[in-house]
Amino acid sequence: MNKLIFERCNTSELNTIREPSRIVLELDTNLDIAEFKITCIRLAHAMGYSNESVKREFGADTERGNPEQLKLLLD
Repeated sequence: MNKLIFERCNTSELNTIREPSRIVLELDTNLDIAEFKITCIRLAHAMGYSNESVKREFGADTERGNPEQLKLLLD
């Protein structure tokens, strides 16, 4: 298992910022490149980047994922 971590550096402003200060993604070691791209896109969105800038840098996200996994996540 691998971890991809985003942590906001400026801790003095954390009381006024209503965004995540730390994001940790645990990634399977056998993740293929397409799945990793989707993970990076989701991380960029979680960090607050706009849809337009994410699409410009990563391209359109055409992968829709597994509907069964989405159901498990939402249950």
